[in-house]
Amino acid sequence: MLDVLVISENNLGKNLIASTYLRALGGEFFTVSCAGFQSGPLNPLIQIMMKLEGYDLMRCDCPYSVIDLFEMGRSYDIIITVCPKRIDEKCPDFPNQRLRLNWGHCDPEKMTESRIDRLQQTRIMRDNIKANVISFIKDFKEGKFAELK
Repeated sequence: MLDVLVISENNLGKNLIASTYLRALGGEFFTVSCAGFQSGPLNPLIQIMMKLEGYDLMRCDCPYSVIDLFEMGRSYDIIITVCPKRIDEKCPDFPNQRLRLNWGHCDPEKMTESRIDRLQQTRIMRDNIKANVISFIKDFKEGKFAELK
C-alpha cells in the first residue's frame, strides 16, 4: 500500500472529493489522508454534490493542516494537490515523497454567480476531480509512474 496525501488550500472540500474517490476506487492500492493549509467548514455545495454520488463527507476527518503533518514528520509516497499552482508551490516536500501531482481546480466557494451557477460549477469540478482520480489509478495500474516502482 502506498500512502497518499491529498492537499487543498483549505479543508472546504476539494481534497475531500479527491480523497473520497481515491479510497473508493483505489483503496486496494492506497492509504489516503487529506489536509489543507487552512481549515474551515465543509462547503455545503460540495457536500450536496458528493451526497448525490452516495458519499457523506460529514464522516470525513481532516484534523491536521499540511504544516502540522510536515512538522510531525509524517511521510507519504504520493502528494496530490487539488489547488492552484501558486498554492501547490507552498507545499513542503514530505519525507520519502516519491511522486507529486498537481490537479489545479478552482474553488467554488470563491465564485460570485448565483447559487444555481455555483452548484453547476461544483458538479463540474467534482466530475473533473473524479476523472483525475480514475486516470491516476489507471496510469498506476499500467505502471506509468516509474517513481513508484
